[in-house]
Amino acid sequence: MRSFHKLLSTVALACLCATVVVPPNAEARVGARPPAFSLPSIPGGPVPGTFRLAEHLGNSPVVVIFWASWCDPCKQQMPIYQALYEQYREQGLKVVAISMDGPESVARTGPITSRLGLTYPVVSDLDTSVTARLNPRRGAPFTVWIDRSGRIVYEREGFTLAEGDDIRRSIGALMRR
Repeated sequence: MRSFHKLLSTVALACLCATVVVPPNAEARVGARPPAFSLPSIPGGPVPGTFRLAEHLGNSPVVVIFWASWCDPCKQQMPIYQALYEQYREQGLKVVAISMDGPESVARTGPITSRLGLTYPVVSDLDTSVTARLNPRRGAPFTVWIDRSGRIVYEREGFTLAEGDDIRRSIGALMRR
């Protein structure tokens, strides 16, 4: 009986340890270079084709927005980045929105981006491989800013309309770096 309890304790400890391990691919950290990725445009999205982060790292500031069709704060935040994209596009600002919608809801994303008037790339991460590496908690919205040197300088989960002016000022500062 004593060996059974010891075995049970060992198994329980192993299970507990397995659940608290940080995912090895969680790579979005301020100061680090993000992992390069390539993702296809959403069906009916504003920009066809594939977005490849590697084409922009070290050349342009990049804003990566994780969002979902069911996320109201996401739909409030994305037009702010659309205005900033229009303002700073000629200076090299890149914006990409990564949809975390699954197969059951991804068809809704195209009409939403059209209603919001988005013109920057909106891509799909159906297998969640990019989300797992840059947004391991799968927060929505979750925003990552990358500077011209290719380093992450900001990451933030969530959004409120009160943040709009701070975002505008901070993106202006990012563009001057």
